[in-house]
Amino acid sequence: MLQHFSHQALFKSTIFGCLLFSSSLIPLQSTVANPQIVTTPQAKTIAQQVLQDAIAKEKLDNTAKVVQVARIGKGDTWMYNPVPYWKIAIADRHKNLVYFTTDNGNFRVLMQRNGQNIHSLGKPAQEIPPTAMITKAIQQAKEWGYPGEPVLTNISSAKTTWASGCENVSAPNPCDPFLSRGWKITIPHQRQSWVFRGETADDLQLIARTNPVIEGGLPIPVVNEIKSIASKHLQILPSVVLITKIEPQTFTDSCLGLGNLAESCAQQRIRGYRVTVAGKSQAQQIYRISSDKVYLRTEAIAGLPTRTDELPTAIARTVFNAAKSDLKKPIANLSITQVSPRFYCFRSPTAAPNEPCIPTQRLEGWNVTVTNFQKSLTYTVNLSGKILSKK
Repeated sequence: MLQHFSHQALFKSTIFGCLLFSSSLIPLQSTVANPQIVTTPQAKTIAQQVLQDAIAKEKLDNTAKVVQVARIGKGDTWMYNPVPYWKIAIADRHKNLVYFTTDNGNFRVLMQRNGQNIHSLGKPAQEIPPTAMITKAIQQAKEWGYPGEPVLTNISSAKTTWASGCENVSAPNPCDPFLSRGWKITIPHQRQSWVFRGETADDLQLIARTNPVIEGGLPIPVVNEIKSIASKHLQILPSVVLITKIEPQTFTDSCLGLGNLAESCAQQRIRGYRVTVAGKSQAQQIYRISSDKVYLRTEAIAGLPTRTDELPTAIARTVFNAAKSDLKKPIANLSITQVSPRFYCFRSPTAAPNEPCIPTQRLEGWNVTVTNFQKSLTYTVNLSGKILSKK
């Protein structure tokens, strides 16, 4: 069942866990009357952050102060794990507030107001993902271009299962996928979403980014084609490619306005789109594509010329830098004319010396031909971008 992190039910908050202890609700007792102040620099800093938050959100008066800072003990187990959380009490002339906050102070929840518990008993702990997974998901979302700070109450999670283990295995090697069980965590921003999946925080991975409003402006076959080519260029999953901008265009030739000196472009009006996509961090590509996806070009970007190949951009950059020296031309005056994938060929340890190897679908590298429109060179490149030979 999908869990949302709402203010009304603490159990739906991954950050603050579950309100279950020994199958019974243990009331949180205010200890304002018997204050305990922890005076470590970390505690003081976190307490002041909580105080400022309380003053702003609860509209406390100018007498508001911290009256208790203590570690949460077993008697305070509204949390599902005995992890080091802070219990911080704030009071002014009219209100007493008790907060729980994570050890680093990044996340907090108001547990009690004027002696009254403001949450009800929720789901068992096993139905709520660990705090560390939400923290890691937020961190990764920012690495993948999430703008600003996620709103914790909008984050949702669900238990999920998936098959894995055979992604990079090809014939003739046998492989039996194994079933994994973990969490799917969705972090929204406006109408976009960053979706993560993993068993623990350590193996959490981004599996999808969606931008349905913008994608809705493109025919589905065009969306699929753009994500397919971008996934190769950016070396990410097609589902993780994020379309950030589309511009309807009418191109004047079959090269979509990006022909080079060696091409003959048919003069005709072609309706299509200019599409910008994002990868990780600042990586992006810009494409021109016809509405029927017959014609597709990659615009010059990040120091590379226009392209029609599917070579990963990082590999293309390595090849262009080598060709710049070898062909003695600026990168802007070079073009990749052909890319041929090279696949691993399996040879059994018991095979006879003259027995041919068995071709597989496991990619081993590429043969890449580059021209300066006067001379061409073909480079053999491995998956890491190392140039093995040229001719």
